[in-house]
Amino acid sequence: MRVKSFWFSCVFACLTLIAAAQEGYPLIGTWSGEWSPSPKVRDQVLVIMDYTSTTLSGVINPGEPDEAPIRVGTLDSRNWTVHLEAEYKDQKGTPVKIVIDGKLEDIGSHNRTITGTWTRGSDKGQFKLTRE
Repeated sequence: MRVKSFWFSCVFACLTLIAAAQEGYPLIGTWSGEWSPSPKVRDQVLVIMDYTSTTLSGVINPGEPDEAPIRVGTLDSRNWTVHLEAEYKDQKGTPVKIVIDGKLEDIGSHNRTITGTWTRGSDKGQFKLTRE
């Protein structure tokens, strides 16, 4: 009887440690950083992402006039590449598309990063986001 209790306790302890170590889907959370549409301009950005079942969702720059809900979001876990598409309306009411293509880095860290190319309308530049 003691042997079974011992093994049960060991298995339970291991499963508890594994569950505590996992953070879930690697893109969930609040990401902040900046992107550079030109060498002299650096725009601050905030991206909030969530994942339910099979859908990556979220919003870029929540609460701002250029708030853009994420309409397409993918993560390729073979090479840890991220693709996001969103759209907002400018001051004239014209739709402006945002396309983000990046690479997820420091995956084991809570403060992992995404770096790559950010396109907003006809402007294109580099970006870096860090999960808070």
